[in-house]
Amino acid sequence: MSIPVPPLTDRQLLEGTARQDEGALAALYDRHSSRLYSYLLRLVNDRGVAEELLQEVFVAVWEGAGRFRGRAKVSTWLFRIAHHKGVDWLRRRRPSTAGGVDRLPADDCPEEEAFDAWRADRLQAALGQLSPEHRAVLELTFFEGLSYREVAEVLGCPVGTVKSRMSYAKRFLRGVLERMGME
Repeated sequence: MSIPVPPLTDRQLLEGTARQDEGALAALYDRHSSRLYSYLLRLVNDRGVAEELLQEVFVAVWEGAGRFRGRAKVSTWLFRIAHHKGVDWLRRRRPSTAGGVDRLPADDCPEEEAFDAWRADRLQAALGQLSPEHRAVLELTFFEGLSYREVAEVLGCPVGTVKSRMSYAKRFLRGVLERMGME
């Protein structure tokens, strides 16, 4: 009878990646790509761009794994790389938010589905009016479930800055949504 081997930690996988172990990088990708892609998609609002940026994130991981200092969790470090890739793209391109993110149908009720789609489009448009820094605070906190401390690590700023950006983003969003006729 064999004893089950526990899975490698993120730290061990990153150390393997630093030694150019492609299997370790693949395992990191399998473990984190879905959440990183979701974050990038919400940030840039374009599936193709989010996929390209995700690939850029893991190229950066492959090239920079040896520079990881261990001051943050590996997942936080990965989100920081993704955040910078996404914000850099937004600053260069400033895409339109008119396209919207694909949604799954709510159910078989067309009225509810239409209302949900309208509401999601309005929210996406409102989020698109925020600066990348303010939008990232909302995305990382509400969609990714990161604490303010973790968001501060991702963004490379003090926790107080995260709190003030969150306060501003909420006020701004509330005002935009009210002007759009949403509560």
